[in-house]
Amino acid sequence: MATLQTIRSKGPLLLIIIGLAMLAFILGDAWKIIRPNQGIQYVGTIAGEDITAMDFQDELQVYTDVVKFANQIQDLTEEDQNSLKDEVWATMVRNRILEKEANAIGLTVTDAEVRDVIERGTDPMLARTPFNNAEGAFDADLLKDFLAFYSEIDAETVSAQEYEYYRSMYNYWLFIEKNIKSDLLYSKYSALVNGAIISNPVAAQDAFNNRIMRADVLMAILPYSSLGDDEAKVTTSDLKAVYNELKPALYNYAESRDIVYIDYEILPTQSDREALLTEMNEIVDQLEGEVDDYASFLRRSGSVVSYSEVARSAKNLPEDVAERIDSVKVGGVFGPYYNEDEDTYNAFKYIAKVAGYDSIQYSMIQVVMDDQDAAAKRADSIVTAASKRGADFAAIAQNYGQAAPEQWIAADSYEPAALNGDNALFINTLNNMKKGEVTKIDITGGILVIKVIDQKTPLTKYDLAIVKRPVEFSEETSNAAYNKFNAFLAQNTTVEDLRNNAEDSDFRLLYYPNFESFNHTVGGVAKSREALRWAFGAQEGEVSRLYEVGNANDHLLAVGVEKIHPRGTRSLADATASLTLRAINNKKFDILKDKLAGKSLDEIKAIEDVHIDTIKSQNFNNDAFIASIYSNEPTVGPSVFNLKENELTVPMKGQSCVFVAAKITPDSYSAEFDSKSEQLRTRSMASSRIMGSLLEELYYQAKVVDNRYKIF
Repeated sequence: MATLQTIRSKGPLLLIIIGLAMLAFILGDAWKIIRPNQGIQYVGTIAGEDITAMDFQDELQVYTDVVKFANQIQDLTEEDQNSLKDEVWATMVRNRILEKEANAIGLTVTDAEVRDVIERGTDPMLARTPFNNAEGAFDADLLKDFLAFYSEIDAETVSAQEYEYYRSMYNYWLFIEKNIKSDLLYSKYSALVNGAIISNPVAAQDAFNNRIMRADVLMAILPYSSLGDDEAKVTTSDLKAVYNELKPALYNYAESRDIVYIDYEILPTQSDREALLTEMNEIVDQLEGEVDDYASFLRRSGSVVSYSEVARSAKNLPEDVAERIDSVKVGGVFGPYYNEDEDTYNAFKYIAKVAGYDSIQYSMIQVVMDDQDAAAKRADSIVTAASKRGADFAAIAQNYGQAAPEQWIAADSYEPAALNGDNALFINTLNNMKKGEVTKIDITGGILVIKVIDQKTPLTKYDLAIVKRPVEFSEETSNAAYNKFNAFLAQNTTVEDLRNNAEDSDFRLLYYPNFESFNHTVGGVAKSREALRWAFGAQEGEVSRLYEVGNANDHLLAVGVEKIHPRGTRSLADATASLTLRAINNKKFDILKDKLAGKSLDEIKAIEDVHIDTIKSQNFNNDAFIASIYSNEPTVGPSVFNLKENELTVPMKGQSCVFVAAKITPDSYSAEFDSKSEQLRTRSMASSRIMGSLLEELYYQAKVVDNRYKIF
């Protein structure tokens, strides 16, 4: 039972320190409400299977709860939410595709195999569970104790906070167990693929040479940019040749669109700044008087820094405040002043200076009884026994079925937060106690008996009321920007209009080719999902209405659809814009190579626009970085690999240039060839490439349709 008590002792402490975070996210998550959207019921299709919005939502909720539990947080940012949605979708696609293939060949994972992984405890995923021993390793016995304990508890046998914490822990474990099973299936499938791959000494030797062989390379480079585009006329047949060459890479797995958009940020005016400064002067006048409730005062003042009932050390104060703390006496007010780095106006009241510690080691016994008087008497008896009679604190805890481990808490873990109520009472009590002292505190739902065991680094801490107000635009400024933008859109209703008139009206038109729905936002602007939805329902040439977006509704956005690229292989007409540069460079190569052909290196050096570069330690596998034209060229290593020393290549086609090259140092090796280990390495690399290609092909065959943007 000792391991179980370790688990039980952790839960309530976490709840005290982080303010019952688990209860908040389990009982009230905004994502539980599916946004109604024109009767749409499906978010996509995978291998012929329609994925309902509810199925995706349920899976998303599981992942959300897991991330919050694992990181002990209440909320996720919009960026985190979007990343999680993508991870959930990618996992659903991968698992369904793999399960379909596995079922077709009779490949399964049994419960016994999952139990074996858990018993061995070596899977890296298990190390991320709460069931770790004192050495930090996964402990299967600790897990079994918890599962047995959880099967017996209900909301009546433990406090509501504990119950929610344990329920979250149980759901987290179910998630880990499910992923262990999925990973086992993937490993089995991968092992089948790997078993079909063989290597041999000849291939191993070749791979070793490609990886290890090094030589300095002298290059003569003639950039494509040395020839004007008008001198390299591209015909339709030239474009067709490039199209046929690159056709496999021109497949669109999902529909994409070329869009243009205007992201108009609303900025504060000078009048807005002056109005805020006037307001800050009024706030300072009030701070200099008597304030009964600083927490309420700061909320009313609009400060982005909340009041904490726990004093903070200087390093955990806002930097601009810490720099000015010595400029005011206790009881005084500093400000208002402007912080240019943050674009904020600030003021603070120096309420008190208190003593505390950087770190405190303590032990704790929880007293929770239905009868509060009986609980108080028990707590008093524990305090008396531990402080006056010298009884062992851990032994007392064991009598009440608790472990009471000795734990350290650092100021950096709680000072950044704004603590109040039970949390503040708990921390302030610890900071005011002496080493070896035992006391009790009444908290919501029970009593805590605390013993301070050790303390590190006495600190001066500051009780401050900080008013920090970002400079924001007023409603008048917002209305003026809205009216200006809306008037522009009323007169410019097509993409062509935007291109012709945006700049003259002081709007910057941005271009986003191959825009796809999984981007979640337009141009990275927060809360622009509605504009994205519009973009994938509009026709070519259309322009959207004005959208008020941004985290603080501080951006105005309009979108135009220039080109629609349907799913499938892009047509030549559709791909022409992206292929033209390749075709021009091909034509330039045909022209420029003749300038270098048949000439010695000395003759080539004399040619106008030729650059000479030396590439150190070039090998077969790695790109060569050409500093003179700031370009990576992948063909340099292969072009000189089999040449003799100082032998010159013929003119070679690079990505940005025509070049000739020669090895100017002998081939060098930095390792001894080991046939067996190199064969294993070659096989492993081949397996990874083949498995990746196989999964890509399975994805192609599954005809995945992703319509999440319509709902989520």
